Amino acid sequence: MDRNNILAHRGLWTDTAERNGRAALRAALNQGFGIETDCRDSAGKLYVSHDPVDVSAQPLLASEFLSHYKELGSDGRIALNIKADGLQKDLETLLDGTGVPVENVYAFDMSVPDTLGYLRHKLPFYTRMSEYEPLPAFLDSAQGIWIDDFTGEFPQVAKAVEYLALGYRVAIVSSELHGRSPDGLWKNIKTTGINQNPKLELCTDHPLQAFEFLGTDK
Repeated sequence: MDRNNILAHRGLWTDTAERNGRAALRAALNQGFGIETDCRDSAGKLYVSHDPVDVSAQPLLASEFLSHYKELGSDGRIALNIKADGLQKDLETLLDGTGVPVENVYAFDMSVPDTLGYLRHKLPFYTRMSEYEPLPAFLDSAQGIWIDDFTGEFPQVAKAVEYLALGYRVAIVSSELHGRSPDGLWKNIKTTGINQNPKLELCTDHPLQAFEFLGTDK
């Protein structure tokens, strides 16, 4: 698994207060990792923010984040967790303005009605699969599948093997994002060998450790 397919969940951080901050996101990019982060709007601008935007706190503009990505010559995957409806046109304009290749970026976690807007704007998006979403919506139109496991009972790796074999990109959510140890999941990924597949991604709070265990950089 290349570094650019390991998605640093809200950046590379040691304290949760640092998540989605400039330093955390830049550190992850500087290390060559992909990024999973949050996107929402306020007063006509897009921000990197999980919660409603507090402009007085000087939140990170999405344009600043993507410009740094471009300046570094990064090619890691960028997974944008969409936190508000109707961002398609602004996101399209942002990608055009920063010059970030649209094929490196995808949106996910939108509502079903909002996903239709991503289809109309031809913006890449991933559909979802979990114990609560056994049949991924828009599968024929999606660029990949975001495979989650909220309870520890959903066979993420088996599903990843199945859909990778069909040619889909797949992003697995690592167990620590739900308060469980990732050890079993990572061992299962390595045992099946899917960490060798260039279409597999892993979203994790521990990108350095994940690369040490699963990495296959040349």
